[in-house]
Amino acid sequence: MIVVTGRVRVRSEGRERFIEVATGMCRNSREEEGCAGYRVYEDLEQPSHYVFVEEWADDDALRQHFNQPHTASFMAALGGLLDGPADALFHTTSQTRRLEPGRGLVPVD
Repeated sequence: MIVVTGRVRVRSEGRERFIEVATGMCRNSREEEGCAGYRVYEDLEQPSHYVFVEEWADDDALRQHFNQPHTASFMAALGGLLDGPADALFHTTSQTRRLEPGRGLVPVD
């Protein structure tokens, strides 16, 4: 699995437009084959900071995602909305575990 964490800082005057395009990006991306999750969260301690968390089955699914028209539209829309460069990190995971009360860390199938 590939987990992507993307961080952006949005200009205050662009917040509403950012939410609009980010919501569409999340919705469209979750419909793609190989996407296990795609969400954006607002940082509660840093106004105008947002974090994207994406989960992809593998590199092929991620590559296909970057070739989608909605991805290109989203990237183009971000240009005028950000207050600084975006940062994206790509993490390859080999195991996922869940914390369960009374059982501790349990592998997820």
